[in-house]
Amino acid sequence: KNNGERLLYVGELSERKGVHDLLYALRMLPPKYTLRIVGDGENADNLKKLASKLGVAGRVAFTGRVPYEEITKQYPSADVFVHPGIWPEPFGRTILEAMQAMLPVVCTNIGGPADLVDNPELRCQPGNPEDLAECIRTAAEQGESLGKHNRSYVQSEFGPETVTGRIVDLYERLLA
Repeated sequence: KNNGERLLYVGELSERKGVHDLLYALRMLPPKYTLRIVGDGENADNLKKLASKLGVAGRVAFTGRVPYEEITKQYPSADVFVHPGIWPEPFGRTILEAMQAMLPVVCTNIGGPADLVDNPELRCQPGNPEDLAECIRTAAEQGESLGKHNRSYVQSEFGPETVTGRIVDLYERLLA
């Protein structure tokens, strides 16, 4: 493992995903921080241009689209997972995958992702690169302990036994 410097974003490259804020945040972080952006979308070219304009292009790797089966292979080579969305997404599958892979997760304080990341120090205001950079620093400093916590959290809250039990309870209540 590095010292929390390898950042990872996985998802669609559209305006509402807030990846532009992540590029601005990267510029505020020390040069040792790098970012891998896994995904594609209508905003890909604009984000590449923005990375150049901000002077961080050499610290950003755009992988393009990766087949779903290959996504989980992206997590182990990162130190911090960042989800900078600026709209109230319903649920964040990639957040759970990153937590399962023992990564600290930074997200914005909006929608489903904010419900999944239970550490308030790692949730920032949407559209606020300064706040995002600060959360990334916090995650990088506490990386290993946060990663262990995340894995046990995902297993206890979203493991098959827990989810199956909740579904059975729901059906029993509906049928009662």
